[in-house]
Amino acid sequence: MESAVFRVCRTSFVGAALAFVLLANGVQGVDAQPSWPDTVRLLEQSTFGPTAPLIAYVQQVGFEAFLQEQLAAPTTDYPDLPFWPQNRPLTCTGDCARDNYTNDALQRHLFRNALYGQDQLRQRVAFALSQILVVSRVDIPLPSWMRGYQQLLYRSALGNYRQLLYDVTLHPTMGRFLDMLNNRCQTRTPPEPTVCRNGVRAQPNENYARELLQLFSIGTFALNADGTRRLDGGGGPIPTYDQRTVEAFARVFTGWILAPALPGPSEIGGTVPNYRDPMRARQDSRMREDYHDAGPKTLLDGFELRGGQSQTEELNAAIDNIAGHPNVAPFISKQLIQHLVTSNPTPAYVARIAAVFAAGRNSPTQLYEVARAIVLDPEARGDFKDPASEPQYSKLREPVQFITNILRAFNATSDGVLNSVSVGGSAIGSADMSQDLFNAPSVFSFYPPTARVPGETALGPQFAIFSSLTSLRRANFVNRVIFSTIPAAAPNRPTGTSIDLAAWDSLADDPDRLIEALNGLLLHGAMSNEMRDAIRAVVEGIPAANARARVRNAIYLIATSSQYHVQR
Repeated sequence: MESAVFRVCRTSFVGAALAFVLLANGVQGVDAQPSWPDTVRLLEQSTFGPTAPLIAYVQQVGFEAFLQEQLAAPTTDYPDLPFWPQNRPLTCTGDCARDNYTNDALQRHLFRNALYGQDQLRQRVAFALSQILVVSRVDIPLPSWMRGYQQLLYRSALGNYRQLLYDVTLHPTMGRFLDMLNNRCQTRTPPEPTVCRNGVRAQPNENYARELLQLFSIGTFALNADGTRRLDGGGGPIPTYDQRTVEAFARVFTGWILAPALPGPSEIGGTVPNYRDPMRARQDSRMREDYHDAGPKTLLDGFELRGGQSQTEELNAAIDNIAGHPNVAPFISKQLIQHLVTSNPTPAYVARIAAVFAAGRNSPTQLYEVARAIVLDPEARGDFKDPASEPQYSKLREPVQFITNILRAFNATSDGVLNSVSVGGSAIGSADMSQDLFNAPSVFSFYPPTARVPGETALGPQFAIFSSLTSLRRANFVNRVIFSTIPAAAPNRPTGTSIDLAAWDSLADDPDRLIEALNGLLLHGAMSNEMRDAIRAVVEGIPAANARARVRNAIYLIATSSQYHVQR
């Protein structure tokens, strides 16, 4: 059953484009609220890019109704990939090797779902979470292993954060990536079977414990509710944990192994490791947990685990100890604001969202309530953010968002092959712009949330992957899709990618109307006068009889401008 938003978004793209022109010339309906510019901005923040029909629909129903619909919008799961052995059989070549030993199918799915899926808010939040709760092909070689983890983030994107931390902790993909899988207790001298039944000489691996605290939940320093650092009496920051805390959590995270093996593909028979189901407690022949450290432990803020509990009991207590820490709300809230709205939220903005996060601690839709609050906050809303009065209010469109924003704006048809793309010797995919989907260089993702704009004090995380080379590749991507197509290229690019500019040709005879309509769609009406004059000069220099050339050049100049790259 199609939703109301889908029915509206199926309407004439030409009619929606003409509506832009009317709005650009000040013609609005009596009840035209919210405004067109603010609606464009909301959709930049909550979707993978505004489209003309979707803007018109959201204006019609309002922001609240649209966001509520997003909570229940139909989902499109990642492809259900078969589980193959880690070492590719010699018989698995061609399509088999591509689909089962590269991330191609997952990358194509993410792009196609971003372009055409109805659950845009869920997708945007899931994409943000994938850059906070990171796993990577760096140590996850099979797409079937990666698929389950990304599906978990997608399914849980509008759910409860404490539950998500628990599920992430037991997911075998995270277990492998950060070494919790097969983590064993340290043998005591003399042996203490009630504490460590079957351990090793070394201490338990600390990778997951450390990153769970540092990156996934509380950060390294105590925070105020507004995300600023708390200070001690000497004016210095206050650590949230020390090495002993990490060691204690590492002991909690011992004893987990893969669930029973799965049948292998019929072509090869046998079994394969189970990266589908949550990890389970390792038990000996008498059903006793024998890899887990059952001794007492001291966790955050002096919380004591008395020892002698089951692995599951200790894990739940540890996740509760983390999820209940006052840092979680401002630490995660600020990063979600950075991914959705602005790299430099004010402390007051962070405090308001953190309060929603904390209030929803036990809510099954906590993250939806947080995302809703982020995009409806007064700092997110408004027709225009003046760079003169708010110079730090902005975010650089990251490569994936940059690509999808352009394609959605112009009614693209695409096979989703947009991660690694080379056409005519020019590399123009998101990976070529330093955002290789599911293959972040480390647990710190593609860029850290604390990265600054080069030479400035303002935060600009995405600028960490912005360079002269990636800047050129962005421009080349725009040039390719605006002036030509990404052509089909068998066997890996079945249909290619193209956009539909037919709706815009009728506006080309009036450069001002054309530019204002594009200004409304791509820049929510915020184009500077200098930019408008420069584009008008180019458009007027093209014969009116060549309408499509006028349209293409106007779009190219806008989409390659700094005013478009930096989302305000």
